[in-house]
Amino acid sequence: MNHAARRPEPLLPRLPSLLAYPATKAMLGFMAALALFRLLAHAPNILGLLFELAFWVMGYKLAVEALVNTAHGRYEALHGEDLMATDGDGVEQLVLGVLAAVALAATARWAGLAPALVLMAAIVLFMPAAVMLLSINHSLANALNPLAWFALIGRVGLPYFGVVAVFTVLSIASEALQWVFESTLGWAGIVPAGFVSLFALVAGYHMLGDLIHRHAAVLGLDITPAVQRATYANPVEDATMASAAERAGQGDPAAAAELLAGLFRGRGASDPVHEQYRRYLVAAGQLDKLAAHDREYVSSLMVTGKDKAALAVATDTMARVPGFQLDLPDQIARLVALAARQGQSQLAVALARDFEARFPQSPDLPDVALAAARLQSERLGQDAAARDRLRALVQSHPGHPAAVPARQLLTALEQVLGAPGK
Repeated sequence: MNHAARRPEPLLPRLPSLLAYPATKAMLGFMAALALFRLLAHAPNILGLLFELAFWVMGYKLAVEALVNTAHGRYEALHGEDLMATDGDGVEQLVLGVLAAVALAATARWAGLAPALVLMAAIVLFMPAAVMLLSINHSLANALNPLAWFALIGRVGLPYFGVVAVFTVLSIASEALQWVFESTLGWAGIVPAGFVSLFALVAGYHMLGDLIHRHAAVLGLDITPAVQRATYANPVEDATMASAAERAGQGDPAAAAELLAGLFRGRGASDPVHEQYRRYLVAAGQLDKLAAHDREYVSSLMVTGKDKAALAVATDTMARVPGFQLDLPDQIARLVALAARQGQSQLAVALARDFEARFPQSPDLPDVALAAARLQSERLGQDAAARDRLRALVQSHPGHPAAVPARQLLTALEQVLGAPGK
């Protein structure tokens, strides 16, 4: 979309879309998480203050990100993982707000109400200019320079005052809602109050970014579109995935897979790349490469704690490649336990196949054997196989804690199946 063509449009018709900027699923979820985090501000003494400061630093980071990206023509709200603004950006804005509040309080305390009201009017009028200058130039001295304010306002003209009016109303409405929540809900009101403050802050800064974008020429700013975020982990992955998709579209999934394999041989690749690589191998019928890749992929997923994803990959590969097995006994044990918890009895037993023969020295052997035997007996109707497995377990690990329930289950099975030697 060409945003430059929209610059002559007046503010009022565009106001609903500008104020709705933060209302995306990802942004709302991110702000809700931050609002919940703000509960930690109730922690005692200095700890609570530190958590409150962290909340506002993160909030201002979101706001600066909205302003800068909108100023460069990106009107889509960013996800939390896309955040490019730094803690320093957030601290700068926080310091600016604190300085304004301190100046106002000091004026009211030492000069009286009338001068304080005059200063408040000046803050309302010039704070948006200071915010924009600080976000773009990252100079607190420049942001506090009245000459810089007048220069910016003089170049933008009347549209600046329209934005100031909306910015002021938005701030007042936000403060009023926060007061209502905190006065009616008590300590819990800090959560909805925090959410409202973040929503208003991000929407307000987005509106300031829109003002900059539409007047970039008179402000003498370069509004080259913001650098496009990588769809995958980095631009190299983006380019390789695009090339692979082109090869696959030409009917050569094997070549597409080979392109992605080059990423694995370098510094590694993100999970979506691995999943696409698997799909290309399946399409090319290269199940041997699929099995070799998935042994390592499952292991890397589990190293990073993604056991459910690892189980899904292992399940899919076992269905496609006869005899497919993983290599690391501790990871197999974790997947057996996970499959059992999820009620996937056949999968758990399949993962435990030949575990005792393959890993006789594994410390996980008793637990894996007992879990598999129990599932074979209680869920799969494989009493004889379960009995044989339990006999081997109590014989090889008589002193292990798992041997106690194993003997109990073995006794019950032998009674059902007949004499011990049968």
